[in-house]
Amino acid sequence: MNVSVVLLAAGAGRRFGKQKQFLGLKGRPLFHWPLSTFHRVRSVKEVVLVVPADRVAWAKHHAARHGFSKVAAVVAGGVQRADSVRRGLGALSNNFDVVLIHDSARPLVTPDIVRRVAQAAYRCGAALAARPVADTIKGAREKGGRFYVNRTVPRGGLWLAQTPQGFRRDLAERVAPRLSATLTDDVQAAERLGVPVELVAGSAANFKVTVPEDFHLCRALFNAGE
Repeated sequence: MNVSVVLLAAGAGRRFGKQKQFLGLKGRPLFHWPLSTFHRVRSVKEVVLVVPADRVAWAKHHAARHGFSKVAAVVAGGVQRADSVRRGLGALSNNFDVVLIHDSARPLVTPDIVRRVAQAAYRCGAALAARPVADTIKGAREKGGRFYVNRTVPRGGLWLAQTPQGFRRDLAERVAPRLSATLTDDVQAAERLGVPVELVAGSAANFKVTVPEDFHLCRALFNAGE
């Protein structure tokens, strides 16, 4: 099975004062670490890195300097995530069985998660890393700038979506035109086609760096692994 990867590093990071994908983690930009993980997975044959337009040349240089030979292309992202994903998919070669889409803001993804999502996508057509909801979930109402509980949501059968999210090649071609800004993740396009999407156990460590506190936790976990 040949696996291709679209690694997204094109989003904004307004809470950080700079694009979060380029925050320094152990002297490397955040996207360096998932890219390194994909390089260690034998079935991954190519990676397309999607970055802001003004970072394309820099990212190419970074990939070459660090020996990331699987980086087949570095392309400029679009205005919306869906645009960036489509541009990444459009830069892939034709020699893949499964494509994985991953947010570079999840730098602690493991080779095991990558392999299992790829295998599930090949078997089922579409798959994603996810975790069962463990906390009690409260619905809320807003009044006077404060929030109050209005219901407790049963958590049975609820999962938290992560990335990578993957598609078998035949399905990826059908999904790409259906990606849009109204979808909060990529496999929703497959769901709308009526395609079963397999949930693959992710990891608590495979969290998304969204706010500065996440980055501090990420840095602590990296330091703990030294």
